[in-house]
Amino acid sequence: MAEAAAYIGVRRPTISRIETGRQAILAKNVKYLCQLYGVGAPEVDMLMRQAEESNERGWWASYSDTMPDWFETYVGFEADAKEIWLYCAELVPGILQTSSYQRALQAGFGREIDEKGLAFRLERQQRLETRKPRLRIVLNEAVFRRGVGDMGEQGELLAKVSKRMNVTLQVLTFDSGPHAAMKGPFNMLTLPGEPAPNFVYLEHKDGAVYLERPVDLGKYSKVFESLTKQALSADESRDFLATLA
Repeated sequence: MAEAAAYIGVRRPTISRIETGRQAILAKNVKYLCQLYGVGAPEVDMLMRQAEESNERGWWASYSDTMPDWFETYVGFEADAKEIWLYCAELVPGILQTSSYQRALQAGFGREIDEKGLAFRLERQQRLETRKPRLRIVLNEAVFRRGVGDMGEQGELLAKVSKRMNVTLQVLTFDSGPHAAMKGPFNMLTLPGEPAPNFVYLEHKDGAVYLERPVDLGKYSKVFESLTKQALSADESRDFLATLA
């Protein structure tokens, strides 16, 4: 178990949960583990397909035609996460967007309004509200200064969410100066049974990257904690949101 964990750059408890079926596994890690254990090519292909299919099973499967495969994988992990950390530089995170904000985004991207995609986001929000994972969110002030849809309505929703017991929402204002995440946004998810985040999720135009090495987890954890210290407090952030109404 220790050798397998070291080979793919994760902690031993992660391997234990994968082996006992308590955590999904990324297809790329199936490939690496097959290399480690000397599994032949036909079996590797079959196991990778099974891993990809297992990550698709869930309430979100009926919406699979509204999202790319790489994002569907993330939604599967999000559905299991006990804690979610988000740093958002430009966009309100999808789990907190109003319908007006989503529609304006799609129009701004030159896309037709995808009603099924909007329904998916609404159900995603509702399920997170019901399940109540711990949410720690840092939003750059740029998120609020760029007008997208009805920002008053969006501000009201964020203010409402910020009052939930499982949520800590902070605003990183422009006057706070340079910060450690100026290269871009990122998400960190902690799965059940883990004391700290399992991976960093970095989204880009054509897909996403998952970082699972302890060195990367440590680096991004420090960055996130530094953002929470530099941002307005939760109470100050609620006062900031009140000015948007």
